[in-house]
Formats: sequence, C-alpha cells, structure tokens
Amino acid sequence: MGTTRGRHEALVASRRPWEVFGPLVATAAWQSGFYGAKRKAFLGDGASSNWTLWRNYFSSFTPILDFIHALSYVFAAAMVGRAFQPGWECYARWIGWVWQGRLDEVLKELAEWLAELGEPTPADPVGSPRQVVKRALEYLRNNRERMKYAEYRQQGLPITSSYVESAVKQFNYRVKGTEKFWNEQGAEEMLQLRADHLSDVQPLKVFWQARETRESGQNRYRQAA
Repeated sequence: MGTTRGRHEALVASRRPWEVFGPLVATAAWQSGFYGAKRKAFLGDGASSNWTLWRNYFSSFTPILDFIHALSYVFAAAMVGRAFQPGWECYARWIGWVWQGRLDEVLKELAEWLAELGEPTPADPVGSPRQVVKRALEYLRNNRERMKYAEYRQQGLPITSSYVESAVKQFNYRVKGTEKFWNEQGAEEMLQLRADHLSDVQPLKVFWQARETRESGQNRYRQAA
C-alpha cells in the first residue's frame, strides 16, 4: 500500500494481516503529514477489509473506489451474453455514465438486464451471464457512495491507485521468482526494506543520517558522490 502527497510517495509492505497492517499505513500517513492536508482521499478496491481500515484510521479522508475496478465489473456485465458490437455499445454507455457520476442509470439497466436473464441458480457456473451480471450489480450497489467520480475530478482528487498497482510489481521482482526462498521473518524484513528503497521520501537515507547525528565519538565520513 502507498501514501502519496504531491510528488512524494511512501510505500508500506507487509505479509501480516490487515488488522496489523492498518496501523503501519496510518503511521506512514501521519509521518507524511496527510492528516493535515485540505483534500484527502483513500482509494481501494471493493474488499471489505480496505473499508474497515478506512473507517478505523482514515474516516476523515474521502473514500474512493478505484475507477479501474469499477470499469472491470461494468465491462464484464456489459459484454457477457451479447455479441461484441452490442456489448461494446452497452459498455461505452454504462462506463460513460459511471464517469459522469450517473451511477443510478447504470444500476437501473443492470437490474433490467438481470431480470431479463433471470436470477442465478446454484447450477450456474461462475462465468455464466446471470452470475456475472449479479456480481456486478451487487458490487456497484455496495460501492455506490465511493463512486462519485465527477465530484472527485472537480475536487482534484485521484480516482485510481495505479501507482500502487505498479509498485506491487516492483516488490514482486525482488521477493518472488525462481530460486528465491524466504522464511516468514526474512520475507517481512525484505518487504520493509524494499518499501523504504522504493519510497520517494527516502526513509533509509533519513534513518542513517539521523543515526549518525545521534552517535558520539565517531568519525564523520563524507558520503560518496
């Protein structure tokens, strides 16, 4: 997870459960001065743990569902059970409404589409049209208060967490892959070091400079250029 202010990003990473991870993120946000900002946003996908974290630590921030996640559900529901051209036309209309903040119109047509298909049954596979449309309808309904994208754009707030999604790949390059094996403690330590290394706020450099300042009776060495 990342925190961003202006052009400075601070990354936090851990394998620990979100109940423990939440305070780590909140601490990074405090250190970056986020809570004193005039405009604050908390972005996430539809996972309930994200929004519990928001309620517990970031309730003064505007909660925003990542637009890309909304887009993926809208696309799936529009295209399923239709030929490409009519499906694409439906998707273009729906995602345009989502972008404009007209979610109720999307929900209305989704509900009509589901009524036409019929409610899913236990026999329906996960990828069946009824299952896909039902999931999309529930997902958008559950997140409707976090999908006021037209308002967010007017306020200059971000609507996607693409920076953090990209940063996840940078973590994976270092931690995952062939011939990489970790015990739990080693993985946790490496994730924290990787997060510090990738953060624009350079916490490692700050740490070593502060440590040198606190030392006494030690030689001062000039940093290499």
